[in-house]
Amino acid sequence: MKSALVVEGGAMRGIFAAGVLDKFMEANYFPFDFGIGVSAGATNLSTYVTRAHGLSRTIITEFATRREFYNPVRFMQGGHMTDVHWLWHHAKKNLGLPVPSAQSAFPMYVGITNVDNGKCEYHLASTDNVDKLMVASCAIPTAYREQPVINGQRYVDGGVADAIPVKQAYDMGARNITVILSQPRGFIKPAMKSTWLLERLYGHQPALLQTLIHRFERYNESLAFLANPPAGCHITVIAPSHSFCVKRLTMNRAKLLKGYAQGRRMGRRALHGKKAA
Repeated sequence: MKSALVVEGGAMRGIFAAGVLDKFMEANYFPFDFGIGVSAGATNLSTYVTRAHGLSRTIITEFATRREFYNPVRFMQGGHMTDVHWLWHHAKKNLGLPVPSAQSAFPMYVGITNVDNGKCEYHLASTDNVDKLMVASCAIPTAYREQPVINGQRYVDGGVADAIPVKQAYDMGARNITVILSQPRGFIKPAMKSTWLLERLYGHQPALLQTLIHRFERYNESLAFLANPPAGCHITVIAPSHSFCVKRLTMNRAKLLKGYAQGRRMGRRALHGKKAA
């Protein structure tokens, strides 16, 4: 029976998963056969499989709060709102950020959304492709104005097509799946009230447009899968409580550290639950 770890994205809300996974590392807890991450979930997963304790926390609280990453003024002038290329490469340069390899704890797959068909692709991360995969998986449409190109194909944020790739983990043979969410249990993604801006921005890319408009449906289908998995499949969900105060673009370091601390607490509870089982 294969076991898998699935990590949701959510931009700065990824600080929760950073806390959970740091706690896992402290317990030397690496029982998974493979992992799948999208967006910030992919960057969190990369530091976990390479046993780089504390680096995700540093990236989010110290680097992602800088103007080089998040800059609304630059966005109004035609640049990126969130410069994910700068963030990933700055972290690699200044933190000696290790990348997934054959020596990692287990293989990890990165979800990226194909612009031409609107579907999520899951690529095995390696030293050769991880830089491009991470930038593509975190390239939030509009906020990151470019659409990263890999092998001639344009991609955007993996969370657009599959924010919680638990069904993909199941399809890859996992029957014992741990899922780290970035929203509290009970959250349901609402439908978009208006689509005119998306239609204006992405009308020339119809498959991506439809995925953006209907992403709430895929998200809520994943939540339904978590609540009612198929027979023979066991799912452990680790999610923040309703007191979690971090939003997608929270830049307040005190709030981020509070979210990280909550992740550590929830990670500890999950480990205790595993021992009890």
